[in-house]
Amino acid sequence: MDRLVKFELPSQNSWLILLGAFVIIQIPAVINFYDNTGGNNPYILFADALLNGQIVLSPTVKLKDVIWFENQYYLPYPPLPSLILLPFVAVFGAANVNTVAVATLIGCISLFLTYRILVRLEIDKDYINWLMMGLFFGTGYWFAIVTSHHVYAFAHITSVMFQLLLIHELLGKRRWWLVGIYIGCTFLCRQLTIFYIFLALGYMYYLFRTGKGNIKVSNFLALCGTVGIFVGFYLFYNFVRFGNPLDTGYGYIVYIGLLGERVNEYGVFSARYFLFNLYAFLIKGFNIEFFGPTYLQIKDMDLWGTSLLSASPFFIASLKASWPAILKTGAWLTIVMIVVVQLFYHNNGYHQINTYRFSLDFLPMLLVLTALGASALPKWLLKGMIAYALVLNLVGFVIHYFYQ
Repeated sequence: MDRLVKFELPSQNSWLILLGAFVIIQIPAVINFYDNTGGNNPYILFADALLNGQIVLSPTVKLKDVIWFENQYYLPYPPLPSLILLPFVAVFGAANVNTVAVATLIGCISLFLTYRILVRLEIDKDYINWLMMGLFFGTGYWFAIVTSHHVYAFAHITSVMFQLLLIHELLGKRRWWLVGIYIGCTFLCRQLTIFYIFLALGYMYYLFRTGKGNIKVSNFLALCGTVGIFVGFYLFYNFVRFGNPLDTGYGYIVYIGLLGERVNEYGVFSARYFLFNLYAFLIKGFNIEFFGPTYLQIKDMDLWGTSLLSASPFFIASLKASWPAILKTGAWLTIVMIVVVQLFYHNNGYHQINTYRFSLDFLPMLLVLTALGASALPKWLLKGMIAYALVLNLVGFVIHYFYQ
């Protein structure tokens, strides 16, 4: 049991127990899928449309998170999550595919990859179990798993898996064509993750400068060429739908409520969103909403979320990361470029509980930096911050469940 808890050289049987426990924890969310109209998830509907030789959704669909363009409904987001769901839809039918269950299986893969990455980084074994708990249960990842009946959460779960795959490949065999494929795949889940190209190029340049990787021009062409194929596919996909390869269709999404008012007034991207998003990203705290004449009745959790530093403060260790300067530059450039674009977006991740949901677009990279800086903090402080993040998530979920 001690070896299981500490992830000390887990055997095949140990992994079966660990992954089994991970699945059991998610069972309430898997069951809850059917109470959240998850069967109408646009990714499932798009997969079903593809099986019928179409790229438009059923005309009977009346959903949020869809595009209405020239009297047709379209999936607004990149299509790879639908391709992942395609075999499930083909075998079980669109009405019987549970995306939370599929996301849980993807989470098991991500759990294993995270362990392998931490081992390859030669992180002290005393930190590995804490860092893994921190990533999967002390961040917005857990929120994304339990809400992956929604398209955006399911996209995050698939994107994180591909982010972990590319980091794992960079730390291992470094097959540059495969690194490019993983970047392309995560891009076709969440577009801003295309900036992981900076991490890959930084790693390639580091190996070239140090003479450790026998870097050739062909490696650079393999990386950029494979990424280019995926970008080209996305441009073609946009052209087929909207007649313009640069038109992602986000301007045609059927926005409602406050987000609809924002987009109607200022557009999908605007400098007007910057201060609110910066506050939500770095400062905003854990907030329980109260109401009533005496303001003593709990209404719900604040669905605008909690900032990354308030919800998961252990990531502060990333600032202490001990890594070669070129690699750190590539890693931070990846994160900063993703965040900068997010700060001008009309939405900060709403609806969300105790998370800055968009942080999942760079969370695996941030975990690597945190792991590399973990030993620079007192062990009790790092563990305390991770434990705090776990409890905060649990409290937020319980309140939301009972009071929504």
